[in-house]
Amino acid sequence: MYKYVLLCVAFLLLFSCERESNTYEVGNSLVSAQSKVVMIDTLTLKMSTIMKDSVTTSGKSAILVGNMKDHTFGTVNSASMFELTPASYSLAATTNVVFDSIVMYLTNTDFYYGDTLKTFKLDVHPMIDRIKLNNGYLYNNSDLKYSSTSIGSAEFLPRPNTDSSYVRVKLDHSYGLNIFNLLKSKDATSQEYFLNFYKGLALVPSSENNAMLRFGINSSYQVQISKTTKEKVSNVVRMYYHTASVNGTEEVKYTLDLDPSTSYQYNKIKSDFTGSDLAGLTPTTPIESKNIGNRSYLMAGIGVYTKVEIPYLKTLKNLYTNYKIISANLNLSPVVGYYSNSFYNPTPLYYYAGDKKNNIASTFLETDGTTEITVSLTDNSEFQSDYGYSFDLLNYVNTILTETTTSNYDILIYPSSYTDVLSGKAVIGDQKNSTNPAKLKLYILGY
Repeated sequence: MYKYVLLCVAFLLLFSCERESNTYEVGNSLVSAQSKVVMIDTLTLKMSTIMKDSVTTSGKSAILVGNMKDHTFGTVNSASMFELTPASYSLAATTNVVFDSIVMYLTNTDFYYGDTLKTFKLDVHPMIDRIKLNNGYLYNNSDLKYSSTSIGSAEFLPRPNTDSSYVRVKLDHSYGLNIFNLLKSKDATSQEYFLNFYKGLALVPSSENNAMLRFGINSSYQVQISKTTKEKVSNVVRMYYHTASVNGTEEVKYTLDLDPSTSYQYNKIKSDFTGSDLAGLTPTTPIESKNIGNRSYLMAGIGVYTKVEIPYLKTLKNLYTNYKIISANLNLSPVVGYYSNSFYNPTPLYYYAGDKKNNIASTFLETDGTTEITVSLTDNSEFQSDYGYSFDLLNYVNTILTETTTSNYDILIYPSSYTDVLSGKAVIGDQKNSTNPAKLKLYILGY
C-alpha cells in the first residue's frame, strides 16, 4: 500500500509539471507559457498644432455670427451669408395691396460662446455676389462680397436656450418695398429670376462683441411678436402687407416668408493670431508643442487641430523575436486653467491617420467598417486633472509595425464639426507638460 501511495504522488507531480509547461492560446497564436506581458509608456511623443488651409462651412444648417478675442486664439470673427427663397413668387392678392414692413427673425440661439452679459450687435447687409458653391461647397475663407450699406441692425442681450432667445431685426423699408413690387408685378416666377435682383443677405457682427451666437436654420419658436400677438417663426425674413379697405370692405392682412437657404449658406470665419499663443501659426507653419509651453491646441471652424507623432514606434519590433500588441491607448488631458464646461473641450473628437503633409490617409472605424470612431471627454471625476480623452491606437500600432516601408503615419486629432467653434476649443498637454502630460501606454506580449 505504501508503494502504491508513492506511485500516485509521483504520477500527480508529473502531471502538474506537464500542465505548467503546456501552451495557451492568445488570439490565433499558440504562445509559450514562458512569455510575459510588458507595459511600455516611455515611447517618445511629438505633438504640434496644425492649421488647415480651409474648413467647409456650407450646408451645415447653422448661422454663426460673432467676434471673439482672447490671448489663446487671438481674434476670431464670423459673418454668415445666405440666399433667401420666397415661400411664393406671387402675392396672395395684387389689387389694393399695401406694403407694411419687412422684418428678420433669428430664433433659437441654440449655442453660444463667450460673454453673453454684454450687449451683442449685428448688422444686415445685402449680398453683392451670388452664393455659388465651389465643387459643392463653400469654406470659412470663401470671399463673397456684400454691400457696405447696412439695411438693418440689432442690439440685444443674448438669451441662449430660452423662450426669449429670438432676435427681431427691422429691415429697411425700401428694401422690402422693392421685393414687394417685384412679386406684385408677377415677373418673378422662379428662384433664378428672383436672385437676379436679391442675391441674399449677410449677417455681420460688430467688432465690439466678445461672443459668438449660433442660430439653427429650420428651427422655430412660438414668440411674442407684439403685446397681443404670438407667431411661430423660424430664422426667416417676413414681409407684412395688407389689402386696403375699399367701399367699407375689411382690411385683410398677409405675410410672406423668405427663408434662408440651407444649401446656399455659409459662414465666413476669419482668424488673426497676432499677440496670441498661436502667433505665427499658418497652414504652412505648424508650431511644436515644446515652443508654446508644452501645449497643443484645437479649435474647429478655423481649422486648428493637433498632430501626434510617435517617431520610434517601429523599435518595438526589436524587443522580442515574436510579439503581440495587446492594447495601445493614447491619453490626452486639457491643461489646468484651460477647462470650462461652457467654453472649452469639444466632445466628441475624431482622429485620423495622416501623412507628412497633414492629409488624411485613413479614418479610424468601428467594427462595422463604416462608422468613424469618436472619442468623448471623460469628466466624471471630481478632479479636473483626471479629465481627458482616450484614443484606441491598437489597429494603428499594428498597421505601422507591419509596414515594410520606412513611412510612418501620424495621428491627426480634430473636433467633430466646425460648428463646435462655439465650444470646441481645447488646450491639451504634451508628454512633458507639468500638470497634464500626454501618455501613451502599450501592453505587449513577447515570446
